[in-house]
Amino acid sequence: MILDINGVEFNYKSREVLNEISFSVRPNEILTILGPNGVGKTTLLKCINRIHNPRAGSIMVEDQDIMKLSLPEVAKKVGYVPQHCEKGRLTAYDAILLGRRPHIVWSTSEKDIRIVDAVIKRLKMEDLAMRYIDQMSGGELQKISIARSIVQEPKLLLLDEPTSSLDLRNQQEILKIICEVVKGHNVSAVMTLHDINTALRFSDRFLMLKDNRVFAAGGSEIINPENIRAVYGVSVAVESVTGGSVVVPIAD
Repeated sequence: MILDINGVEFNYKSREVLNEISFSVRPNEILTILGPNGVGKTTLLKCINRIHNPRAGSIMVEDQDIMKLSLPEVAKKVGYVPQHCEKGRLTAYDAILLGRRPHIVWSTSEKDIRIVDAVIKRLKMEDLAMRYIDQMSGGELQKISIARSIVQEPKLLLLDEPTSSLDLRNQQEILKIICEVVKGHNVSAVMTLHDINTALRFSDRFLMLKDNRVFAAGGSEIINPENIRAVYGVSVAVESVTGGSVVVPIAD
């Protein structure tokens, strides 16, 4: 397993946010975390990335306990794309190059430049490279964040609502990039999404959270009317379509 989480718990002061969270992620797999707002999806990603330290449980990445690794060592294994991208007076190229920091000892090397150039070319971002990120759209900024995570050369990508605030075209483009990265770079991914239909199209497996606990985990079979009603409190039908399924809200 690339990621193995067992019994993770986290509190904000006295408020329980995560309770007995356990799941695993296989190589070259995209797992999407689903659940209503406030259930702990973003907090879980931050625990995996050592932004937060859980009060109980274990998080293993490639059979190594991340709580025993330094932050630079964690960054070599785990790439994190937050929901909101920071802007600054940097070119896209320099912003992507920052992803090499965990590997840089004294100064940027020829290897660092080669890796950045290769990722920019593979993601077809040559036209963005010399533009300043404070002049970019939300979709362009997401591409920069994903590219910066890829040049870290992690084994695990964490993506928090990677399509939030994007139009339909940019949503599809960003998720196709994520799929290409996972399948083409020997990487696994854990992401959070609000749109269940988008998750169905672009994910291999799912983790549904309710009341800060794991409610269900598995393949597309867990995306069914009973589970969706239990987790989200809404009635839906799950219809078969060419290439998969689609969730359709229905009146109570």
